[in-house]
Formats: sequence, structure tokens, C-alpha cells
Amino acid sequence: MKNTRHAAKAALKPNGKPAAKSPSSNTAGTNPPATTPTAKPATVAAPAAAVSAPAAAPAAAGAALTTIDVKLDVGFGNAVFLRGQGAGLTWERGLPLVCVDSQTWRWSGVAKDPITFKVLINDKIWSAGEDLKIAPGEKVELAPAFA
Repeated sequence: MKNTRHAAKAALKPNGKPAAKSPSSNTAGTNPPATTPTAKPATVAAPAAAVSAPAAAPAAAGAALTTIDVKLDVGFGNAVFLRGQGAGLTWERGLPLVCVDSQTWRWSGVAKDPITFKVLINDKIWSAGEDLKIAPGEKVELAPAFA
């Protein structure tokens, strides 16, 4: 009878609620065998180009992946943005670009119409010059100037 009482106490958590029984637990009141943590598989970082490109959803007829690479070192803590018209861009609020390396920022999107855009630093400082244009499916690399 004494073994049964100890088994009942062992099955209770400190808050008085019954503990979940594991399939390998025995009823003699001994502790279940310790489990060893399983090793997690090693993760390998994907190349930056694969990470920055959005997953291609089924695009509308005539739409193509369009990429803008901006070559610009904006310094630590700053970011590059695009504002414009077409492919989800607006002139009111910029979209952030993905930092590919220390001097390359990338935006990719599916466009079916030409895109007109400007490059901004921190979505506040506008690049100098005229608005830039890119056709659907094109990839452009540019180094904008700032006044």
C-alpha cells in the first residue's frame, strides 16, 4: 500500500494537477528515463540573390519580374527606398529595398506596365535628376546622385 501512495504523489505536479503520463512511464513510482535532446539539422544560408527575390506567384498575362539594383553606400543604420508609379509603388510612401551587400540594394516585383520611380535615402532624401523608368521584365543597375 505504501508503494501506491508514493506512486500517486510522484504523479502529481507541484500545483496538485496530475502530470501527463509518458508511454514509457512505469507504475512503480520511479522516474521516467531521461530524454536526450535531438540535434537540429544544420541550416545553410541561401545566396543573397535568392533571398531578395520574391516568390513568383502566378502572374497576370504579360507581367514579368522586374529588378532594380541601386549601387549606393548609405552607411550603417540607413536604408534605400523607392517611390513611384506602377508595380505597387506610390509617390506618397516609399518601399524599402533589400540590402544585398555593402553597396547594393535590390527591389524586385512583378510588373505588367512600365514603372516610373525615384530613389530615396531613409524615405526622406530624394535622388537628384529626373524620374527614372523601367519596362516590365528588365533589370537595371544604377548609382543615383544626391544633392
